[in-house]
Order: sequence, then structure tokens, then C-alpha cells
Amino acid sequence: MAAELFKNKEFSEVYHKYMIPMSSKVVDLILTYVEDKKMGKPFKLAVDVGCGTGNSSRKLAAHFQEVIGADTSESQLNVARSCTSENITCILSPSESLPLEDNSVDLLNASLAVHWFDVERFMQEAARVLKPGGCLALSSWLLKTEIYYKDHSETLTNIFNEAVRHISKYSVKILEHMKSEYETIFEAVPFSDKERINDILEIYPVTVTNLLGLIQALYLYQEFLEEDRKEALMFLQNVEKRFLDALGENDFHATMEVHLKHVCVLACKPILHA
Repeated sequence: MAAELFKNKEFSEVYHKYMIPMSSKVVDLILTYVEDKKMGKPFKLAVDVGCGTGNSSRKLAAHFQEVIGADTSESQLNVARSCTSENITCILSPSESLPLEDNSVDLLNASLAVHWFDVERFMQEAARVLKPGGCLALSSWLLKTEIYYKDHSETLTNIFNEAVRHISKYSVKILEHMKSEYETIFEAVPFSDKERINDILEIYPVTVTNLLGLIQALYLYQEFLEEDRKEALMFLQNVEKRFLDALGENDFHATMEVHLKHVCVLACKPILHA
């Protein structure tokens, strides 16, 4: 079901417009890690697996000579292709079977994606395609959302988190990885040189429209919509009404702050010495 929903053109457009972007702090963390492990620049090839509409691919493109974005959804890739730079190539490919040569990749990245993969098979593929000394970066934002605005912060935070909990029943397995703060992903990494950073705070400016769009951009909501469209639309309208009741007409379109914690798993493929 997940693969099919991500191939939906309407969903791809909503996802591109409203999904939380890859954390700039995470990008900086990855680049510092790669530079340290590879002992400096230039950075050659980064492969962004599960690239979706290309947000993380575009963030990496400024720092690598070549970026390949791989995804199983042609509709997501079409959006990515419409706004990529010259050094980004988008390919239709599963994460577990990449059309890449052995020992060819400097950085293998998956942002808000690895929890969708067959993790064991993906890790085997990572070990195959990464160069010795190549780096693996797996990141996501966590289910720890706080919304700040005047004296409404607690109420707004509760409304959003209750909405996410309501739709969470539609993808229990995926949420297990996120609830563990990627501990399960970290344990699956086959390299001994690895670390997990799970307290990366990012602050994003948002409106109620952004928050409602983010809910729609979550696969959890799309599953709900697929199962019972009428009920899902009524649910979204109710969430909007709760925000309106909390903020009032005067502040309904105000800019708030969303505080999100991110996690990043970093690892380096060992260099075998003769």
C-alpha cells in the first residue's frame, strides 16, 4: 500500500509543498562527518535513496560533484526533476537494488526514508555500493513536536500531537523505528564505526495552513484517506476547527514556531588494509 500511495501524483504535490525539509543542522553534521572520514574535499558522488521530491538531493548537490536521487515513485521523481540542479540525476530504483557499481559511492543518504525500506537488504546494498571509507547517513525528524505561539503553545501542541496519534494506527511498523529514535536502524548498520545523534533541534516557522498541509503530507493520513475518504476529510476539518477555536479569528493566520527533534545515524565503511 505504501509504495502505491507514494506513486499518487496528488500526494506527491502535497508532499513536496508541505513536508518538513531535511534539517540544515543534519546536513552540516553529515558534511562534517564525511569530510572527517574522507580527510577533506572534494566530495564526488552522493546517492540520495528514497529521495522523494528531491529536497535532500538539492541540499547535497551544492557540496558534491554528482548527486543521484533514487526513488520507487515516478510521480515523486517527476516533481524532483522539475526543480533539480544540473549535477542531480533522478532514477527510478528500489533502495535495496541500486543500479550502481560496487565500491562507487562516497555518501549514501536516506532522509525520512530508511524506515520504509527492507532494512536488512538495504544495509547489504549499502555495504556493496559504498567505497571503502564511504559514509552512510540516515536521518529523520521524530514524533516530538512542540508548537509555540503566545500563550496558546500547550493547546496548539496538544491539538497537533493528538491528530498525529489518531492517524498513527495506519502504519505501526514504520512508527516503531521512529519511536525508537532510530535505535533499531542504528543496530542494523553493519559497520562498527557508527554513531547516532538524536537530540538535533530545528525550529520552523509555520501557519495553521502549513500544519494542516503537513498532516496531509504524512503517509499516515494518506492511508486514512484511502480507507475512508469521507471520515478523513471530516477529521482534517475538525483539526482545523480546533486550531481556529484555540487561536481565534485574529491570530488564525499568524506565524507560529514548530520545534522538531531530528535523529541522524552516521556510519563509515571500513578501509581494508593489505
